[in-house]
Amino acid sequence: MPRRNGFSFIELMVVVGIIGLFAGVVIPGLAASTKPLAEPVAQVLEADLLRARTEAMMRGETMVAVASPKGDGWWIARASAVDEPIDGTLRVFGRGGFAEQQGLKLVVQQEDARVFAQFDSLGARDEGVPTLVLKDQRGASLATWRLDAGRAKLSR
Repeated sequence: MPRRNGFSFIELMVVVGIIGLFAGVVIPGLAASTKPLAEPVAQVLEADLLRARTEAMMRGETMVAVASPKGDGWWIARASAVDEPIDGTLRVFGRGGFAEQQGLKLVVQQEDARVFAQFDSLGARDEGVPTLVLKDQRGASLATWRLDAGRAKLSR
């Protein structure tokens, strides 16, 4: 019997199937890791600022947006209890909805770097104009936003 060089059709199909399966698992993970990190953070942050305004009007008391001392997140709290986030407002990079944003830091540039927005019982925001900087694990700036006086929307 003569010796054959090459692969049979079945062997080729098995290899192509394995490569296809591998590509189907790996490529979506790579695509997800390349999406911009700053946009989802800005969207949730703006939603939380609007929630703080709404909570202030509903509760009839001053509410604040507070940055974590480590810069790894933020929360909404009563002005009388700044260190106690109200239910469902604690945001931490690397956990929950921010699982993909592991290692990011939110740096608040203003006099009081913890409380970066305050809403009174009528929903009016304070006159402070903090700058919020989102940084990656190496400390490089990914995005910079300004929170204009009296507003709950970020300016880019």
